[in-house]
Amino acid sequence: MRRPASLLLAAAIALSACGQSPTSVPTLVPTFAPPTTAEGPTATPGAGAVLPTPAPTATGPAKELIVCENEEPLTLYRYSGSGQTRADIFEALYDGPVDQIGYQAVPVILTSLPTLENGGLELRTVTIEPGAAVVDAHTLQVVALAEGVALSQPDGTTLIYTGTAPAETIQLAATFRLKPENRWSDGQPLTAEDSILSFQLALRADDAATRFVTARTAAYEAVDTTTVRWTGMPGWRDLDYNLRFFAPMPAHMLAGADPATLGTRDDVAGAPLGWGPFRIVEWRRGDRLILERNPYYGSGGADEPRVDRVVFRFGLSADQALAELQAGLCHIIGESQSLTSLMPQLRQAGNSGALQVLTAATNTFEHLDFGMLPAEDYRRSAGAELFLEPEVRQAIAYCLDRQAMIDRLQSGAGEIANTYIPSAHPLYAANQLSVYPFNPQRGRDLLEAVGWIAGDDGVRARGGVRLSMSLTTGPESSPFRQQLVQLIQEQLRENCGIEVTPEWQTQESLYAPWPTGALFGRRFDLGAFPWRAGNQPPCELYLTRAIPDALNPAGTNNLGYRSASYDRACDQARASFDLAEQRQAHALAQTIFSQELPSLPLFFRFRVGVARPEVRGLRLDASAASMLWNIESIDVP
Repeated sequence: MRRPASLLLAAAIALSACGQSPTSVPTLVPTFAPPTTAEGPTATPGAGAVLPTPAPTATGPAKELIVCENEEPLTLYRYSGSGQTRADIFEALYDGPVDQIGYQAVPVILTSLPTLENGGLELRTVTIEPGAAVVDAHTLQVVALAEGVALSQPDGTTLIYTGTAPAETIQLAATFRLKPENRWSDGQPLTAEDSILSFQLALRADDAATRFVTARTAAYEAVDTTTVRWTGMPGWRDLDYNLRFFAPMPAHMLAGADPATLGTRDDVAGAPLGWGPFRIVEWRRGDRLILERNPYYGSGGADEPRVDRVVFRFGLSADQALAELQAGLCHIIGESQSLTSLMPQLRQAGNSGALQVLTAATNTFEHLDFGMLPAEDYRRSAGAELFLEPEVRQAIAYCLDRQAMIDRLQSGAGEIANTYIPSAHPLYAANQLSVYPFNPQRGRDLLEAVGWIAGDDGVRARGGVRLSMSLTTGPESSPFRQQLVQLIQEQLRENCGIEVTPEWQTQESLYAPWPTGALFGRRFDLGAFPWRAGNQPPCELYLTRAIPDALNPAGTNNLGYRSASYDRACDQARASFDLAEQRQAHALAQTIFSQELPSLPLFFRFRVGVARPEVRGLRLDASAASMLWNIESIDVP
């Protein structure tokens, strides 16, 4: 798999420099135009429309929730900018449209998510002419149909095109229906045209993830006033099809405007309309953003917000935010603070009851890669075939105390990784996995069984060759990576007589593609870096066809791992739209991976939420975009 495909997985944390831009611009997309007139089926109410009167709210003292953030967004325009504070604010302005909870999509302003069972998902067979645009099933790139292109088939298999005649492949279409009660914070109804407008604006977005999707979209069209249909490019077997609803933008305000200037308009970038529990009152740049209840939020059937106002304070360091929290000047510390460095004192405050400290293992995992198939010109002192011996790979796993790593590096937060998804993931294989608990005696026994005997200096040797290997990682300036390397060195040497020498790389050289990169050029012994998975288990990272080489320079399988049974299980999981079949195939792929151990997952990173003791309703979810995903349910006295 080429790394552009891994954008759907939000793959390597620092791998963005290695990714390639999506190729072709999609065809058959709507043009930027104002909504239809009042006589048409997709008309929206004009300025003189009669709007519903919001239900009166209960009287009493106003409640204010204060969130202390570090960064301040430059803009709140949906298709410009990024950042964790912005994600927090979006949870207050917009509810959904689809939440990610427990690694599963949950509809919020939609009646349901499309499936084959409810008829919302269509799986079509289409005929493609040679030279026509199609998504290659292996690379996920939009290419012209020609010899060698991989075509997804309706039965889940893949056909390699070799002829000159037209060929068949799949095409997905997903239908989304808005709840008719949904309203903008000015009282206007949300309609299909709002989502169509959003898609038209998304075509101009400059972030790679959005462009990846729009470039593989054949059409996005309104069916009626509350229904839209997304059609993917031929060949794209997109298992995340139920996320292809584009979050609405207010067509009654923006239709007909120049899309190139929208990002600079204050009503779009500084005070955008939303449909969520709160709406913007004032933005004091450099200080705070003030929001109040959206009086129309309940019209969509949602619960009333528990507080009357939300204030986001900006520009506070982690230490300042913690002091403000303890002084009662804020209720929640936003994740933009990067509080992981303060975990020891947070743990102490949480244990004493002075603060609420919530942690959750995320889908970002540190791992130790074994260079099973090094590049032909790479020389390894312990032998090119060292890691082809399963005993060596398993011994390293038994010799490493991964819980000690979590305790030292993450103050005990996170969890030991037994596979490439965390245990909270609904597709986790659980008791089917082979696990490798810390057992240095078992590790030493495995090494001795294949001839690696301890020497006088404690380092093992076989046939006069020392069991010495390099550990490629980086950057050297990272305190976290410095400590991780030190722990791996010390534990392997002291526990099992394995000598490890750091091979520090810059981010650019570490993640550079074949043939120059240290990792993806397959020029390493051991390699350590983080992957970040998506909602789908990222088994495709380790497919045989994902091995980086001259024909596949952006491949992700830097290990050189080859397993026909693993490939079959992973391909089956990625081809099926049946959840039970997906579950079974993903479990099999994880089982094989854990048995053969081409890479040792070390531990999952964590996210932390910190609040005052009296705050109620804060629920930290590992897969949600923000810890404030349920901000409407958060309450203060």
